[in-house]
Amino acid sequence: MENVSSGCYVIDEDYNVISVNDTAKKIYPQIEVGKKCYRCLSHIDEPCGPCPVHNRIKGPRTYRDPIRDIMESVDAVEIPIAGHGICHALVFSTVGNEAKIAATLPTNAEDLRDLAYIKAFTSDLLTVLLVDVNSEKCFVYRDNGVQENLEDIFRQTNLYQEQFEAYVKEHVIEEDRSTVLENGNFDHIKQTLKKRESFVIHFRTMKDQKIHYYNTKIVRIGQADDFENFIIGIGCEDDSVAMMREMNELEKNLSLVEVDTLTHLYTKEAFRIYGEKMRHDNPDVDFDFCVLKVDDLTSLNIQYGITQVDRLLELIGQGLIDAKNEYTCLTYMGSGVFACYRKTMQYDERKNGCAQFAEMIKKKTNMRNLNMKWSVYVTPRKELTVDEIIEKTNYALSTIRANSNQDYVEFDQKMVDQMEEEKRIENIFETALKNHEISVWYQPKYDSHTKEIVGAEALARWKQKDGKMISPGQFIPILEKSGKIRKLDGYVFEEVCKMEMQLLEEGDALPISVNLSRVSVYDDNVADAYYDIAMQYGNIIKYLPIEITESAAVSDVKIHKLAQEFTKYGFILHMDDFGAGFSTLSALETLPFTTLKLDKSLVDLIGKKDAEALLKHTVAYAKETGKGVVAEGVENKGQYDFLKQIGCDTIQGFYFARPMDENAFKKCVLEKVVDRHE
Repeated sequence: MENVSSGCYVIDEDYNVISVNDTAKKIYPQIEVGKKCYRCLSHIDEPCGPCPVHNRIKGPRTYRDPIRDIMESVDAVEIPIAGHGICHALVFSTVGNEAKIAATLPTNAEDLRDLAYIKAFTSDLLTVLLVDVNSEKCFVYRDNGVQENLEDIFRQTNLYQEQFEAYVKEHVIEEDRSTVLENGNFDHIKQTLKKRESFVIHFRTMKDQKIHYYNTKIVRIGQADDFENFIIGIGCEDDSVAMMREMNELEKNLSLVEVDTLTHLYTKEAFRIYGEKMRHDNPDVDFDFCVLKVDDLTSLNIQYGITQVDRLLELIGQGLIDAKNEYTCLTYMGSGVFACYRKTMQYDERKNGCAQFAEMIKKKTNMRNLNMKWSVYVTPRKELTVDEIIEKTNYALSTIRANSNQDYVEFDQKMVDQMEEEKRIENIFETALKNHEISVWYQPKYDSHTKEIVGAEALARWKQKDGKMISPGQFIPILEKSGKIRKLDGYVFEEVCKMEMQLLEEGDALPISVNLSRVSVYDDNVADAYYDIAMQYGNIIKYLPIEITESAAVSDVKIHKLAQEFTKYGFILHMDDFGAGFSTLSALETLPFTTLKLDKSLVDLIGKKDAEALLKHTVAYAKETGKGVVAEGVENKGQYDFLKQIGCDTIQGFYFARPMDENAFKKCVLEKVVDRHE
């Protein structure tokens, strides 16, 4: 294995394994095609925390492999695969190991002449490069329209990546640079060409104070598994599109690089150009943007096979082509998702047309469980980019996925407002944190018998400068989705440490529990980080219980390692939200939780015979195994009396106290506040 440079496996957008190379199979024999990668590797029910696909990380990163316990470099590269859409190739290699490769560079001008692609493919292009895959060297065949002397080509010693980055810096406008740098990266090209014969990158450049459109065509020479060269051709988009449509040979090349070979529709990259061109050329025409998604493509692949599913996608593509008119531009975006611009229609015509199209496809395929969902953005604003329109239309589509009886939705102003508010919250979060608009509040916990305050839970509250509150139910899910919840977790933890230090100085510290989000659970360094923070404030770790949700504790084997790391440092662990998820007691036996926290959803069922029986058995089991029991969300005397009767140790909820700011909480602790109902 020491002479092998890297392993690779490919997953689709739903993390299903599409293929595994021999190296990856040797390293991870548990990986199986057709199964979720995270189930194979970690036996968990959601993507691995460090996963570069899940975290949308661009470029290679170094991680510690939890299975082999070594450092390894991992890169996730987007690749389109017919029938699967945009997939991800995860390429990994042990840090420090290098592949032993043999150079196969052509050695003379005759060899270069034999590469007939250069003349057949690049006659309309201004700049043409030949790149050798093994040496990563770049040889200029034509530079800005000037043909190079063939005998001089191999005297060049430029590395492709250096020349490419210099070209982008000099020619590509700033708004397009990051996209071009990402898609034109040597490793990205190499991995993409293993799955596709060719592809196109579009960009803009500024000349004579005017924007000009360019395209970069990249074509593989040879077979996918052993190609040694690829050609890059750069041409001006302003004139070449019209020229290519007039010349049969170049029309073929246009089809090769800009039309999906399965559905015969534009690729997403080409759609960006031609869809916008159609809108620009018809300023008086109103267009709708429509998205069609084939539901659960992975299950269809398993049930009917890839060949039949490819046939389904081909039928949809042909059906859309048959229904198009001069004011239609179509694309297949991969993963069973089709989209188009179409001249706007009336509501009934739109909805009925979608239903009729879906029925026609179902009859032709005879797939009984085939479901198609439609989302329409009616006359999107002219200033929106294609990507912004796609984002909004997909957002509307996501609102109906959970409801199988609904198959059509339109993006409306309510969704616009909701999306914009989510973006606003995400964008202002870090500034709000810095300006202390987000503060930590404390909800006291009371002994069920003495009714004295015995602890608290730390909660984040966001009060904007104008005095308006953003509820945790609104901002927490947004921060979880973006990954920024980790920063909030760390902030809350440190604020609690400060509070504990103040209480200790007053001589009366109490345990204040801190929630650990599912995102932070996947941070390999979270236990070390929390220990380092706590030690800055003295001997307070025993006053800092960590609350981990029941669903995370039950479903994820990684929690076992995390729990060991926290308890090693002396932290106490509470199982939070018990009863909201899996409702299993097995985790209490295998994990070092000292306390079980009953979820409010269980407490709300008090008064119902079956629910009360479950609560009695749960509390009894916890007691028998030496665990404490906290009930949260207790709002009335009836709930309190029942919980006290069955042996619940600690009560948290509005019945005793609402969450309060730090000053009110400190006063509450120091004054030994007891039950205010007596």
